Amino acid sequence: MSDILLYPITVKRKEEQWFYHSSQFPEIKGSSSDLESLYLTAKEQLEKHLYQLLLNRKRDVPVSWKKEHEKVVIIAISAREILQKYGSTPVKKMVSIPSWLSYQAEKEGLSLSKVLQEALKDKLKRTEE
Repeated sequence: MSDILLYPITVKRKEEQWFYHSSQFPEIKGSSSDLESLYLTAKEQLEKHLYQLLLNRKRDVPVSWKKEHEKVVIIAISAREILQKYGSTPVKKMVSIPSWLSYQAEKEGLSLSKVLQEALKDKLKRTEE
């Protein structure tokens, strides 16, 4: 079974705005003023949706790709990348900090792992989903 999944997303332009939707997954829809951000947003929505399906060991096959008066954009998704990107499996990383900082953190009862995770999420402006 291939790791790459191809899903069609239907794209339609109305005035200055692009709209997209998935015939297969009605919850995947949205709009954007440009095709690049539309593609990236649709891809992320599809990845998150497929992540839940993959966790439940489901894999939907793409539906019909032909639409009249609309463009079909193909979004390639790697099942392996989805599981790595959205998975919560801990990954060990080595970090170096000054000894005085380590001492103060231990004295305050701070968990280096938890503080690092919170700082990275803050820096990346992301929250757990």
